[in-house]
Amino acid sequence: MKNTSDTVFSRLRPLPVLAALLSTLLLAACADAPPPPAGPRAVSFEAQTPLRLDVASITIEPRYRAPGRAPNVEHLHPVTPESVARSWAAARIIATGSRGRAVLTVLDGSVISEDLPKKGGLTGVFGDQLDTRLTARLKARLVVERAGAEAGNFEEWSADVDASATRTILESASLNERDAAYAALIQSLAKNFDDALTAEVRRSMGPVLR
Repeated sequence: MKNTSDTVFSRLRPLPVLAALLSTLLLAACADAPPPPAGPRAVSFEAQTPLRLDVASITIEPRYRAPGRAPNVEHLHPVTPESVARSWAAARIIATGSRGRAVLTVLDGSVISEDLPKKGGLTGVFGDQLDTRLTARLKARLVVERAGAEAGNFEEWSADVDASATRTILESASLNERDAAYAALIQSLAKNFDDALTAEVRRSMGPVLR
């Protein structure tokens, strides 16, 4: 008569082999899995020398309202042109006076996604084509308002900027790569905005720069 324990043992013997196989498959799946999406890269102007204005306060007025629908896409991301303007004002302007104020008004902070036309023929069939263009715009006005030295006298200086940046995306791009393209777009927009507005402030606001 066959021993029952031997029968049970013979049935259990393949389990280590099965466990090893499952472990191998799991490791292979992990190796092939795409990396997790990178978090949004916040725009920083901390490395730049601040602009010291002879005013008592600095405020932001966001007049632009995102429509929240296509072709606009800024509402789908945590970092937007408007947040770039806020970061710029926080890092690049310092109030050093006792009277007056500086107001940064955001007039446009849009990011538009546009479908690009596809090529036909062999290029269209076998080539990896560009299918999306992202265009970001940050239009703003910085105004310094201050009472003059004499009673009833009022002084004002202004600096306007209309910065933009574009980025194209391949049709084969993954979601992570599309997010990276948006992040690069915002970084380019931030640099263009900073360069243009800094130059305009230095050009037009000499009397209130310290």
